Amino acid sequence: MLLRKLLGETDFKSESGFGTESSPYILSTDFPFLVWTSFSWKKKKVLLVADSADNIFTLWPLEVSQIVAVDIARKACFLNELKYAALKHLSFREFHRLFGPVYQNDLFPSVTPEEKKECYLKVRPSIGRDARKWLDSQVGITDFPSPCWRELMFAHLIPHFSLEKEFNRTKRALRPYPLFNLPMETALERLNEKFDVIYLSNIPEYIKQSLRLEERDEEVYLILEKFYKLALERLRHGGTLMTYIFGNVDSTPDLLSPEIEITKNLGIFLKTVTFSFSTPSIKNSCFTHSLAIIFS
Repeated sequence: MLLRKLLGETDFKSESGFGTESSPYILSTDFPFLVWTSFSWKKKKVLLVADSADNIFTLWPLEVSQIVAVDIARKACFLNELKYAALKHLSFREFHRLFGPVYQNDLFPSVTPEEKKECYLKVRPSIGRDARKWLDSQVGITDFPSPCWRELMFAHLIPHFSLEKEFNRTKRALRPYPLFNLPMETALERLNEKFDVIYLSNIPEYIKQSLRLEERDEEVYLILEKFYKLALERLRHGGTLMTYIFGNVDSTPDLLSPEIEITKNLGIFLKTVTFSFSTPSIKNSCFTHSLAIIFS
């Protein structure tokens, strides 16, 4: 069973705009695993956002030593418990049915809520009580867990979702991981641990977006600086921070302008990696995203 830990409060706030009752992503919407293999992960201890659990699953086959996951969204934590149990106990076909779309599309077979419930009941005994209570009210009654079209159109990028060989490889490497229902900001303050790698996902991007929508542009630098300093304090010597950007920082460096200034002022090194991919749902498509790596 997946170990799930809470630290008291349940009503957390984050400058990213996400909250405790935010809806979960069923499938990953960021794809750092497309370049994971460019880095050394063996025996590394990693802290990251739980999200849809897909980024977590792609790290286990790379021989990390430990993963600690956090997420402000309660339902994302429940989804992690469900996905962990499903990957551990279901076949590739059953996994697809449980997390596949309920609507017609040209990419993956559609499934019914009843078919999802049949798969869910097979793993239900392996899921914690709180998660089970919420999942019982969703699976087979609503469309959950059915990915939205934006998630589905990039599902082919997720190794364990798109290829049975990778699914089985991930299943063999899978291990339990502690999961905290906390915003990353709070976790960085309270978890008395050090990590080799901290993956912040796109939290910095959402912080920028949220503050600018609230016309708090002048606070962006100070809030991000505090966030990055907290993360750096949780790194072991020689560790790295990673953050995801939905865009090409080579052609649009302003996407990282706060990070460039912050790392310069702190006297630390910032490196970026850009990568491109497409979706079969859009002819001749090409998307370029970036990963920013900050070295302690």
